[in-house]
Amino acid sequence: MIKGTIMDDYFHSLKTIKTKEPVKGISIRSVYLDNVMLTHIEFEPGSIIPEHRHSNEQITLILAGKMDMAVGNKKKTVVKGDVIVIPANIEHSAKILDEFTIAVDAWSPAREDYK
Repeated sequence: MIKGTIMDDYFHSLKTIKTKEPVKGISIRSVYLDNVMLTHIEFEPGSIIPEHRHSNEQITLILAGKMDMAVGNKKKTVVKGDVIVIPANIEHSAKILDEFTIAVDAWSPAREDYK
């Protein structure tokens, strides 16, 4: 069963999904099932995701903008169309550059703190 608060059990809209702000300047909207989560993320210019790690696997698709991303010991400026693959328990961080940035994260398992 789809968890959420929107429309019905199968169809959702970004306009009506509850927004959370886990870090200043970063807004997320999530939908999820028991084992997977999809999160739409909007980043204000200059916002920072501090170095962290989690037990969830993560795949990020950049839809707009750009950010400096560090995963493990590798760093890269990622832009629209880039995909970042982050295995569980790997340290990573990001700094949003000078433009509004949008990304979509896929998570497995779903992140409890993003529900």
